[in-house]
Amino acid sequence: MKALSITLALVLAAGSAFASGPGEAHIGGEGVSYLAGGAMTYSVFEQAVPHVDIANCPAEFDPETVFCRMTLVNDGAHVFVFGLDGDQTLLAVKSYGLEDGFLPF
Repeated sequence: MKALSITLALVLAAGSAFASGPGEAHIGGEGVSYLAGGAMTYSVFEQAVPHVDIANCPAEFDPETVFCRMTLVNDGAHVFVFGLDGDQTLLAVKSYGLEDGFLPF
Protein backbone atom coordinates (compact mmCIF):
# COMPACT_ATOMS: atom_id res chain seq x y z
CA MET A 1 0.00 0.00 0.00
CA LYS A 2 2.88 2.37 0.83
CA ALA A 3 4.44 1.71 -2.60
CA LEU A 4 1.12 2.59 -4.24
CA SER A 5 0.98 5.88 -2.30
CA ILE A 6 4.54 6.79 -3.34
CA THR A 7 3.83 5.88 -6.98
CA LEU A 8 0.66 7.95 -6.96
CA ALA A 9 2.52 10.92 -5.47
CA LEU A 10 5.18 10.67 -8.20
CA VAL A 11 2.55 10.48 -10.95
CA LEU A 12 0.73 13.51 -9.55
CA ALA A 13 3.97 15.46 -9.25
CA ALA A 14 4.90 14.65 -12.84
CA GLY A 15 1.43 15.60 -14.05
CA SER A 16 1.60 18.97 -12.33
CA ALA A 17 4.18 20.09 -14.87
CA PHE A 18 1.43 20.12 -17.47
CA ALA A 19 -0.65 22.60 -15.47
CA SER A 20 1.64 25.58 -15.89
CA GLY A 21 0.35 29.11 -15.44
CA PRO A 22 0.39 32.25 -17.60
CA GLY A 23 3.78 33.27 -18.93
CA GLU A 24 5.17 29.75 -18.70
CA ALA A 25 5.57 27.17 -21.46
CA HIS A 26 2.22 25.52 -22.14
CA ILE A 27 1.68 22.10 -23.64
CA GLY A 28 -1.23 21.84 -26.09
CA GLY A 29 -2.19 25.53 -25.83
CA GLU A 30 -4.90 25.40 -28.51
CA GLY A 31 -8.33 25.57 -26.89
CA VAL A 32 -6.92 26.40 -23.45
CA SER A 33 -8.12 29.49 -21.57
CA TYR A 34 -5.85 30.44 -18.68
CA LEU A 35 -7.70 32.28 -15.92
CA ALA A 36 -5.73 35.37 -14.84
CA GLY A 37 -5.55 35.34 -11.07
CA GLY A 38 -8.01 32.44 -11.01
CA ALA A 39 -10.87 34.70 -12.10
CA MET A 40 -13.47 33.31 -14.50
CA THR A 41 -14.54 35.84 -17.10
CA TYR A 42 -17.86 35.84 -18.87
CA SER A 43 -16.18 35.10 -22.21
CA VAL A 44 -14.79 31.82 -20.82
CA PHE A 45 -18.08 30.95 -19.07
CA GLU A 46 -20.11 31.66 -22.22
CA GLN A 47 -18.06 29.24 -24.29
CA ALA A 48 -17.67 26.49 -21.70
CA VAL A 49 -20.85 26.32 -19.60
CA PRO A 50 -24.31 25.53 -21.02
CA HIS A 51 -26.57 28.26 -19.62
CA VAL A 52 -29.53 30.52 -20.26
CA ASP A 53 -29.62 34.30 -20.23
CA ILE A 54 -31.99 35.68 -17.62
CA ALA A 55 -33.55 39.14 -17.64
CA ASN A 56 -33.06 39.89 -13.94
CA CYS A 57 -30.63 38.98 -11.21
CA PRO A 58 -31.74 38.10 -7.67
CA ALA A 59 -32.79 41.20 -5.70
CA GLU A 60 -29.63 41.48 -3.59
CA PHE A 61 -27.51 42.26 -6.66
CA ASP A 62 -27.37 45.76 -8.17
CA PRO A 63 -28.72 45.63 -11.76
CA GLU A 64 -26.62 48.70 -12.60
CA THR A 65 -23.36 46.84 -11.97
CA VAL A 66 -24.00 43.15 -12.75
CA PHE A 67 -25.71 40.72 -15.12
CA CYS A 68 -26.69 37.11 -14.52
CA ARG A 69 -26.82 33.76 -16.27
CA MET A 70 -28.37 30.52 -15.03
CA THR A 71 -27.66 26.81 -15.23
CA LEU A 72 -29.93 23.92 -14.29
CA VAL A 73 -28.11 20.94 -12.82
CA ASN A 74 -28.60 18.39 -10.02
CA ASP A 75 -32.16 19.51 -9.21
CA GLY A 76 -30.99 23.07 -8.72
CA ALA A 77 -30.88 26.40 -10.48
CA HIS A 78 -27.54 28.16 -10.19
CA VAL A 79 -27.36 31.88 -10.92
CA PHE A 80 -23.92 33.14 -11.93
CA VAL A 81 -23.40 36.86 -11.28
CA PHE A 82 -20.88 38.74 -13.45
CA GLY A 83 -19.64 42.32 -13.14
CA LEU A 84 -20.39 44.67 -16.02
CA ASP A 85 -17.02 46.40 -15.90
CA GLY A 86 -13.62 45.34 -17.23
CA ASP A 87 -13.24 41.64 -18.01
CA GLN A 88 -16.74 40.87 -16.67
CA THR A 89 -15.47 38.54 -13.96
CA LEU A 90 -17.58 36.10 -11.98
CA LEU A 91 -18.54 37.74 -8.67
CA ALA A 92 -20.97 35.27 -7.09
CA VAL A 93 -22.99 32.10 -7.57
CA LYS A 94 -26.38 31.75 -5.90
CA SER A 95 -28.09 28.35 -5.89
CA TYR A 96 -31.77 27.48 -5.51
CA GLY A 97 -33.45 24.12 -5.01
CA LEU A 98 -36.18 23.37 -7.52
CA GLU A 99 -38.46 21.49 -5.13
CA ASP A 100 -41.11 24.22 -5.36
CA GLY A 101 -40.90 24.38 -9.14
CA PHE A 102 -40.24 28.15 -9.39
CA LEU A 103 -37.53 30.71 -8.75
CA PRO A 104 -38.16 33.54 -6.29
CA PHE A 105 -36.94 36.35 -8.54
